Amino acid sequence: MKKLILIFFLGLNTAIAEETIDYLNLGTKLLKDGYTQRAKTVLEKVDVRKESFDFARYYTLKGILLHKLSYPLLSNIFFNASLQQGQKNPAILLYVARNHWLMENYAMVVETLDKAGEVAKRDPQMIVIKAEAQKRQKNMRAAWSTLDEGITLFPEFSRFYSQKFYYLLELGFYQQAGEYAEKYLKSKQYSVNDYLAVAYALRENRQFHTAEVLLEEAVLKHPADKKLIELLGQIYIDQEHYLMAALVFDWATLKHPAFAFKAATLYLKAKQPIRSLQLNRRISNQKDKFKQRLGIDIFLDDYETLVAKTPALKRYNLLQDDKIAYAVGYGYFRIGDYKNAKKYLKQIQNNQLFNKASYLFQQIEKCQQSPLECG
Repeated sequence: MKKLILIFFLGLNTAIAEETIDYLNLGTKLLKDGYTQRAKTVLEKVDVRKESFDFARYYTLKGILLHKLSYPLLSNIFFNASLQQGQKNPAILLYVARNHWLMENYAMVVETLDKAGEVAKRDPQMIVIKAEAQKRQKNMRAAWSTLDEGITLFPEFSRFYSQKFYYLLELGFYQQAGEYAEKYLKSKQYSVNDYLAVAYALRENRQFHTAEVLLEEAVLKHPADKKLIELLGQIYIDQEHYLMAALVFDWATLKHPAFAFKAATLYLKAKQPIRSLQLNRRISNQKDKFKQRLGIDIFLDDYETLVAKTPALKRYNLLQDDKIAYAVGYGYFRIGDYKNAKKYLKQIQNNQLFNKASYLFQQIEKCQQSPLECG
């Protein structure tokens, strides 16, 4: 009997405890503190059958919860229900607009933000979203006007300038785009990623000179960032300005020794073999170093030096590469050592190189039959 009484009181205490917990307030606090899943569990326990239940608040919380859980359609259903129940806070419309954005309902994004009025204009991010929604509706004039309004309200917010920059690029107004890029990057919020984003966009639109100037400034400000250096070098390569690209990577080797290989390759393309050789000596990866050195020797017509590397090439198993075997075979051919030339040319399997090797075999036959013709 005592056990039954104890169980009864324990159950009664639990029921009383549950009744005293305000799940709506608790859910609000958890949602505000970022505990989304816990808030979801708590809000499911809310008793909506209570007299004078605050449905407007409950539906609002459910809308925010579903927005955070990435259910934009369901979220907006609850937000609309909250508005019907008397929710007067216009900030709710900012959530509604974001949900429409996620669902790519761009017309509704604009309509909702217009309905939100001054609240939407207090948040620069919402102004950016509105402009982009107008642009995606192909209403560039309205998008531009929205960004102008944003700049008036928040002149230091750099995203407005970057937005205008990309729009001008799309329209083909490259000079004006460069001016907005400059304003954007002069703002206090610029970063390496901002420089990269703008430079990539300029490169895609073949505005190489503007991109060069921009990246040269960026590299001087952020000399430790490899991506900026690589992009600047690549923009010179795009224009076949190999010497300029080589100088960029050569300078970068002071902080990034791994760029020595690229710098040496570009010096050779720029017909600067001596500087290429100097950079080649800095390469730490021996396989890469020897591969590149063969190209330098061929450029210099220094075939004696080339074939002298054969033992080192064997040591690093590089002669298994058909390109290297062909280069060595060709080197022996050029110095008149036909026996060794045949030895390395015979092992080639690559079709294109095999055809070249076959031609060299024919030349070797001619030279052996008529040595004077190969003088």
